[in-house]
Amino acid sequence: MATERPWAPEHIEGLPPDIRKDVEGHAKACGNRAAAGHYFSVSIEASGLRFRAQHFEDFACERRASVCRPNGCLHEVFVDDGKRQRHVFSVYARDIKLTNDGGIAGIEVFDDGGVRWFVWNGRRFVAKGKSRKGR
Repeated sequence: MATERPWAPEHIEGLPPDIRKDVEGHAKACGNRAAAGHYFSVSIEASGLRFRAQHFEDFACERRASVCRPNGCLHEVFVDDGKRQRHVFSVYARDIKLTNDGGIAGIEVFDDGGVRWFVWNGRRFVAKGKSRKGR
């Protein structure tokens, strides 16, 4: 059975240039070479664009406090227009999920307070709503 290294530099090296540059900056703050788990970066297509989310709980970091806080780790979202990648969303949370609801890009943010929803308005993600924990 083949195995994959849990913290592999290849997961960073394969990212688009603008995202890779951003992630390498975080690695510098961490004090180590950029490396990540398999699901560090996930993407979807929606609203006619590609969105890519970086999940820093899956990022190798010697100085963990540079990417994680008690309420969760950093999550960043970039939009790719085919030429460059632009940073459009950041949050410290337990997790986020990119969504495609009827062709419209969205983000679900999971944190201690429950779930918050954001939708793409053509330029950025805007708050849509939230639910309390336990609902």
